[in-house]
Amino acid sequence: MTTASGKKEQYDEMATEYKLYEDLPVARLEAELIRTALGNCTGLAVLDLGGGSGSYARMAVRHGARQVDVVDISEAMMQIGKDIEASCTSSSRIRWIQADVTKPLTTQDLPTPLLPPGRYDIAMANWLFDHARTPDDLRGMWANIATALKPGGKFIGIRATAPGIFAEHNVKAGKYGCLRTEIRDIPGGLECRATLLTNPPFSVGVTLMRDSYNLQDEIARELGMTGFGTVPKRETEEVRRNVEFWREHLEEPEFAVVTAVRG
Repeated sequence: MTTASGKKEQYDEMATEYKLYEDLPVARLEAELIRTALGNCTGLAVLDLGGGSGSYARMAVRHGARQVDVVDISEAMMQIGKDIEASCTSSSRIRWIQADVTKPLTTQDLPTPLLPPGRYDIAMANWLFDHARTPDDLRGMWANIATALKPGGKFIGIRATAPGIFAEHNVKAGKYGCLRTEIRDIPGGLECRATLLTNPPFSVGVTLMRDSYNLQDEIARELGMTGFGTVPKRETEEVRRNVEFWREHLEEPEFAVVTAVRG
């Protein structure tokens, strides 16, 4: 979920702490939603932009993907995933590529070449858009997604959303594991500090563009993406186990797993 230089240092420094994130309520729900969105990946090629340590790359492999290319700016985050893969007995189907996903991947000198444009069946961008500092950054991310996907290919990505990012359960209580503070407007959107309430907690600066957190996706539509939707939450096992706990989130969602199709 990391992009350009300032974000690189930020995620390099907190790579070890980020492994604790998976125990939070928000992480449990998002994992179930992404698992649903992925479905059967047998034989598919997957691009995981900002994929960090590869949690969802490994999920795609478990769902049958023949190849997953993780692209991230933080070598430290990817090293965690490489170490996990090295401990496995089977040969890895994950490739790790350091690059800035706000810039065209087709013009960067990548250590490992990606598949040619239009050859990926699925492109993931989980929490990636929450690190676009400008609308141009967001456009660059979407351009890489649209370029990589084959016609009819699927996009999957989790992102912060309104109105929940401004809701009391998010900005005061951090009920679901993420507390947002220091919210202020910037051109095209807002920036804030997200504190993940692990033990110990750690914080990361994020930047959210209105086109993303309002689910407008005008940039993506201009680039040929269609069929936008969100993965329903009410029927997930996580929510059904404790509907009352998740009630505030269901009323004012602070994140969504968005899907779309390459036209």
